[in-house]
This record gives sequence, C-alpha cells and structure tokens, in this order.
Amino acid sequence: MQRRKIRRVRASNRTVVSEDSIVKITVRHGAILAILMLAAACSGPTSPTTTQTPVVPSPPGRPSTNFPPLSGSSRTFVFDHELSSYIDTYTPKSQFVLYDDGGFVLQFLSIGANYRGGYTEANGVVTFAWEGWSVAGPWGATGALTGNSLIVHYNDIMQFTDFVDAAYVLAP
Repeated sequence: MQRRKIRRVRASNRTVVSEDSIVKITVRHGAILAILMLAAACSGPTSPTTTQTPVVPSPPGRPSTNFPPLSGSSRTFVFDHELSSYIDTYTPKSQFVLYDDGGFVLQFLSIGANYRGGYTEANGVVTFAWEGWSVAGPWGATGALTGNSLIVHYNDIMQFTDFVDAAYVLAP
C-alpha cells in the first residue's frame, strides 16, 4: 500500500506532513493521556480505607393486632359530610362502629372494605389505633365526640392513602 502525503502550506514556509506522522502523533498523545489517567488513579492511599455505610432506619413494624373482638353492644356513626373540598366516591357510604369494649371497625359499605382496630375515649376525644399500617409510617386518627356527632381527622399517612376527614352522626 502506498502512503499518500498530505501537504500543508504555511505563509512563510512549506511543510510536508505524512499520514505516518499523524498516526505517530495521535498514538503519542493517547499514550500520554493513558499514563496520566493511570497515575491519577494510583495516587490515592496505599492502604485500604474504611467507608462508613449510612444507617438507614428500618420501616416501622406492624402494630399490635391484639385488639378487642368486634362483638357486643356498639354505637354506629354514619357519614354526614366531608371536612375538606376533596371527597372520594366511597367515603359517603362509610360508617364507624364503636364497640363498648374498645374495638371499632370503619366500614366502606360501597366497596366492602373494613378497617379494624381499638380505640380509647376520654373527655370526648377518641384516639384510634389501627390494624392497618404503611411502610411510610403508622396509621393514626383522632375523633371528637360532641352529642350525636363524631368528627374524625386522619394523620398524613392515612390521608396519603385516601382516607378523608369527615363528620359522622349517630345512627338511630
């Protein structure tokens, strides 16, 4: 194979550059670059270093499922109205059943879903503990009992799971 010569003309003198010269220059520059990269990679500490792994908290465990049975005398509070501008299609057909022994169930009648747990009541404030939970955190809700009315507010975790703050009234 015959090599072609590439001619380049400069203003004051004439230079002839061959393809071999271009290849040699490219190889030299590549070799210098490789040596510099190798030197940079090897310039770290000579002994092994310890890296600290970040401590990631484990998600909360499932709550206790040692709630009272859903039996005996109870009070049923049926949905009355929402407390926010957002309302889904199943909350208007929901009800809380509070059993006298401290158990409760929130029933979504239109979709057949039941959420159980236990509750405590003191001075008109109801604190709900749920069997349900989320890896994002524990479920929580509080209620206010005033006469025949139960106002329920859910924590952020439950609201992100589509539970909606609402008012309920005691069923006759």
